[in-house]
Amino acid sequence: MATSTLINHKGAHIVEPAELALIKAPPPTETWFPIAHSNVLESVRNALIGAGYQIQRQQLSVAHEGHRFFGTLDLTTRINDEISLAVGIRNSTDKSFPIGWCCGQRVFVCDNLAFTSEIVIAKKHTRNGETRYLEALARAVATLSTYKETAASWIARLQDWQISPQETDSLILRSYEKGLIGPRLLPDLINEVRHPEHEQFQGPMTGWKLWNCFTAVLRTMQEKQPSQAALRTIRLQGLLTPPKEILDVEFNKVAAV
Repeated sequence: MATSTLINHKGAHIVEPAELALIKAPPPTETWFPIAHSNVLESVRNALIGAGYQIQRQQLSVAHEGHRFFGTLDLTTRINDEISLAVGIRNSTDKSFPIGWCCGQRVFVCDNLAFTSEIVIAKKHTRNGETRYLEALARAVATLSTYKETAASWIARLQDWQISPQETDSLILRSYEKGLIGPRLLPDLINEVRHPEHEQFQGPMTGWKLWNCFTAVLRTMQEKQPSQAALRTIRLQGLLTPPKEILDVEFNKVAAV
């Protein structure tokens, strides 16, 4: 699984598609063949639209003098009444990381965005890297309908997972120990758990409510470090996995791309 290749973007700022198109890829070398960010975005849009998906909104950001790109595309396709499909894409023109694509979900009520490890692409900028990326992208888009069904099942199990106050504290501590929530965000997470911002997440704690507490505090990271925020939500999936008696299907085998 390629989750480790989602690298931090420090100091990212939002750009419009026209601005992104102005950022050109450097000339290739004998072994490195960079691709313009706008080409990566256009490939993803074409693949999604060609497969019948509609893009509801997109947010694009660049960092490191435009060399690193991360974008999110929210689709109109719903996982359930409250959640829609979303995809994340990234690219670099400074040899920092390969072309990437990951799948996730957007929660309407709180606008929380999270990515999961089920469909992740990472292809190097080699001579045939773009071709291999496009092939993997086509396979990944073809599996989105399966991912939608599996994600709905996983979310339902999170909603059924009742978590005691002691278990909640333990999971928060483990998230801190694993570096998923740093010292700056830890007080925000504790406050969100104790005093949820949205009425829908009040009451007895469940896996789904705790998941949204985590993703709510990570929203502050998504503007300046969107790729790092995406990586942390992917890693959080491993931390917030319902017990075996609840999670009776394997969620980690939707696609191998």
